[in-house]
Amino acid sequence: MRVLSVLVAVLFVLAPAACGASPEGPSEEPGSKSSVGTAATTIPPAPQVEPPADVIEPASLISKDEAEGILGKSLDTVETLEQERVGLKQCLYGSGDDLFQIGFTQQAMMPAGQTQTPEDLYRAIVENFEDAVEVEGIGDEAYLATPGLHILYDGYYIVIALGNLSDENNREKLKEAGTLAVANLRAMTR
Repeated sequence: MRVLSVLVAVLFVLAPAACGASPEGPSEEPGSKSSVGTAATTIPPAPQVEPPADVIEPASLISKDEAEGILGKSLDTVETLEQERVGLKQCLYGSGDDLFQIGFTQQAMMPAGQTQTPEDLYRAIVENFEDAVEVEGIGDEAYLATPGLHILYDGYYIVIALGNLSDENNREKLKEAGTLAVANLRAMTR
């Protein structure tokens, strides 16, 4: 019976919050006078949270035309995806069985208070692949590991995928794409 009483008390406290009200009393419109107590109070409007202006689109690292030049094939679809909780934006170019993907993780996309950085994510991913192969001369450091080329450059994490990683021709295309992505990023951020 005591557990039931505690549960009812908890529900009583949480129910107003779940319905949009606070346990302290009814919510007020900004600038209105409070109906509770004798003093007038104002509640400032909640700040609008907008994405930072310095968010970089992955398509600006490698354009569709540049991806076609690297693959040597025409690509007709473009799709973008986002996962804000890890600061990831992806751009996919495709046509039939051909796919060129560029993922870009950046601090500017991460929610406020995020404790992990793009570098932390890069390290966690690369360290989990025992067969990761270091690639010299691209970004601050780079590795070939599933699904493609992982690049760390100036606090940004880039992943490029374009086909079977065991194909030497694909590995060379990944290196070309990685060099281009870093050069384009460097031009935008310097």
